[in-house]
Formats: sequence, structure tokens, C-alpha cells
Amino acid sequence: MIKTICYISDSTKPETLADLEALYLQAKANNHKYNITGILIYKNQNFLQVLEGEENAVNQTYIRISKDIRHKNIFEIINTNIEERIFQDYNFGFTIVDNKKGLQNLNDYLEWLKEAENRSANKVISIVENFITKK
Repeated sequence: MIKTICYISDSTKPETLADLEALYLQAKANNHKYNITGILIYKNQNFLQVLEGEENAVNQTYIRISKDIRHKNIFEIINTNIEERIFQDYNFGFTIVDNKKGLQNLNDYLEWLKEAENRSANKVISIVENFITKK
């Protein structure tokens, strides 16, 4: 069984593009090491992240994130088991919503996922869509 955790948090400071690229490279290396898939979105000094993988790896990753000084006001939205990974095939892994092409790619991917009509996936998709469309 695969576990997923979805959370939102506030950034402790405005992130520059260089900051975000460094964060992405670090997250990508760690996630690859622990076989974690998901997505990380940054918008208006807020993060939304979905983590998917083996239960212990996801739990430990979430604990590390919750202690990271770049985050404050962390709020866990979903913490559950799922039958299959939702974001395994999503190529980008990290989206800065200021980029219209990245946003369109993410929207296209979410629409494709919705067609699977997986209840857990649709709940996560709904949360991601609300996050990226709120002002």
C-alpha cells in the first residue's frame, strides 16, 4: 500500500528563483533516494506539496519538512493510504505557478488524472486545483 500526505505551508520569506531551484534539486535528490513521488507547488509565498511512497519514507520525509526553517504554519490536508501513486508520471515534479506554461502543463495533467475517476486522486486533484486558482 502506498501512503500520501498533502500539506500546505507558508514560506518564512519570499523565495527567489534561485532559492526555489535549489530547493527543487534538493527535494528531487531526496525523493529519488527514498522512492517518493509527488508534486511541489510554490505560489504567493505558500507551498503545497503532495508526497507519495512507502509509508515510513513518506512519514520521515514529512517530519523533516515540518522541521525545515523555510516553512511555517504547516497544515496537513491529507494523510492516508492510496492504492496507486497519483503523480508518478508527472514529469515536472515542481511548479512555480507564475509560469503560464508550467501551469497549463499541470492543469493538463490534472485533467488527465480526473478521467481515471479515482476517489483519492480526485480529492488530491481538487485540493491542488483550489490552491493554484486562489488569488
